[in-house]
Amino acid sequence: MSDQSVAGSSAVKDSSSVEDQVLDAARSCILEHGVRRTTLAEIARRAGVSRPTVYRRWADTRAVVSSLLTREIGSVMPSFDLDAPVRPQVSSAARDVADNVRSHPLFVKIIESDSDILSTYILHRLGTSQSLIIDALAPVVAAGQRDSSIRHGNTIHLATVVLLMVQSAVQSANMVAQRIPGDELIAEVSYAVDTYLRPAGP
Repeated sequence: MSDQSVAGSSAVKDSSSVEDQVLDAARSCILEHGVRRTTLAEIARRAGVSRPTVYRRWADTRAVVSSLLTREIGSVMPSFDLDAPVRPQVSSAARDVADNVRSHPLFVKIIESDSDILSTYILHRLGTSQSLIIDALAPVVAAGQRDSSIRHGNTIHLATVVLLMVQSAVQSANMVAQRIPGDELIAEVSYAVDTYLRPAGP
């Protein structure tokens, strides 16, 4: 391996390390103060990096929050065994992801104190993490169609609706808590996903 290759690999590693430092610092700030009281300057101070280092990567606090949400959602995404029937795995994954996100400290903090941050991704546009989920789920749905455990249909459409079902349950769990406890809501969502994907009977 050339010295140039080693240097390039080191630069990528250092860049990734700095990004994780900044996102870890942002997570700490948000959990302590909420999004509105979190500044790029405070994130840089906690991360132990210069402010220009943060400004070069993110334009504002919301951009950092977007990257942080993408990372945190990625950490709870499941894996699938495509050699086994897929639909039961998807409905189980919907339950697990919804439960993990619903109780995730960062999402709890944002929903309780800064829920308007999420409104952009609910009402106006897909966020990076939402797009990643759809793109990751679509080939899983296709595998389920091949093993006949998932009905026919556009895989992107089916994956998108599954995302919307799980997302809305997580975001509205507190609102309906007096009507249906969180654990039971998540179980119903898992059943709904399974029913939605199930092939029609004869």
